[in-house]
Amino acid sequence: MKNHNQELYKLLKEGYEGSGGFLTGDRLLKYHREDVAKYEQRKKLAYYLNYLKPCVDAHVSPIFKSLAVREYTGVGANVWGEFLQDVDFTGTKISEFMKQAALASKLYGTVFIVMDRAAESVDQLSLQDLAMDRNRLPYAFLVEPLRVVEVEVDKFGRITKFIYTEPDLKAESNQAKRTLTAEGWTLEDSEGKTSGTWDLGMVPVIALPSKSINAFDPLPISDFASIAKTNLVIYNQSSWLSDILVGQTFSVLTYPSTVMDELTIGTNNALAFPPESSHRPEFIAPDASPAATLSDTVVRLQQECYRMAGVVNVTGVRSQQSGVAKAWDFEQTNQMLSDFADRIEAVEYRLSRLFQRWIGVEFEYKLNYPSDFSVADIEMELANAEIAKNLDFGEGFSLEVFKRVLTSYLPELQDEDFDRLVAEYSQMLETLKLDGEQHPDGE
Repeated sequence: MKNHNQELYKLLKEGYEGSGGFLTGDRLLKYHREDVAKYEQRKKLAYYLNYLKPCVDAHVSPIFKSLAVREYTGVGANVWGEFLQDVDFTGTKISEFMKQAALASKLYGTVFIVMDRAAESVDQLSLQDLAMDRNRLPYAFLVEPLRVVEVEVDKFGRITKFIYTEPDLKAESNQAKRTLTAEGWTLEDSEGKTSGTWDLGMVPVIALPSKSINAFDPLPISDFASIAKTNLVIYNQSSWLSDILVGQTFSVLTYPSTVMDELTIGTNNALAFPPESSHRPEFIAPDASPAATLSDTVVRLQQECYRMAGVVNVTGVRSQQSGVAKAWDFEQTNQMLSDFADRIEAVEYRLSRLFQRWIGVEFEYKLNYPSDFSVADIEMELANAEIAKNLDFGEGFSLEVFKRVLTSYLPELQDEDFDRLVAEYSQMLETLKLDGEQHPDGE
């Protein structure tokens, strides 16, 4: 299907980043009776209250607050480990890469992960050679829906053709178009058309939708589209409010005078009226009620943005609720985050399977993203871990409890440090087991 949602994706991107028309003022609407000079001045003074970004971030950040547990073994484990440390040739680790993918997925409704490798053939290279040279391994990158031209799927909903745009390396002002199929790729740029082949048996593209979607609709409408449009209304109404406040702040003096043509309306001038009239001198300003109405509307729309996102208690907006209502809100938020974490986990696992196709070697990959997003009490977590450990259900159980403690007590722990501590604990368990076998009576 063709991508007919380019304008919507552009609005979502600019709304999240505060860029484009929100930065230049071009997304402000010129209201009737407004002259061009006044409109241009209003664009320069425009400010953007970004409610879209905190809503999107609240759907993603809790998932990556704790480490996902990753274990990989087998003949290809070393090269997969190299990939995890540098996914895209720029030093991006898999945790950061998947967070970027998750943010894009939530913002646009879906995002596509493409895996490719350098043109040089690696078929004759050993695994040791591949592990020693990262440039010979596959790499992955994100393609946002804004760059997608067309996606074709088969009767099972699997991608059979994927067309997207990328910077033209031969002409910076142009965009090249790349087509991916199960057989290979084609690139159309300013110098013509080039192509290549691969033997993957599939298109090397993995979609990460933000929710359960129709398999035959690879470009779904984002859940945040309505919030982005509401934020656009807030942007315009905030500008109108500022315009009214400027008119009200700098009042005009009315004064009886026979000189009427030479006076200019302004805060340092006077608006003349005939002396014989019965009016007294006074300062005048526009009615304040339109400004009050706009201000109330902006507040209401801001609350609606958070309500539509379902993150009222995450983004800082508070309201009086009963205990039951708060518990229900928490359950909804926790389930929403857990479901999306499962999607991210499944896509990362599929990424490992695609990697195995590229290098022609298999390995075992175990992956576990957090599934509970309550505000953890560290003391309670440690107490529960101590109770679980005393149950003595075996080494495997104790090791899993230790991993749970690490992710709860040390959420900022790096992947390599996590693996090192797990290895040390495993060695300690093995040592204790050997000591127990040698001294069964504790002597």
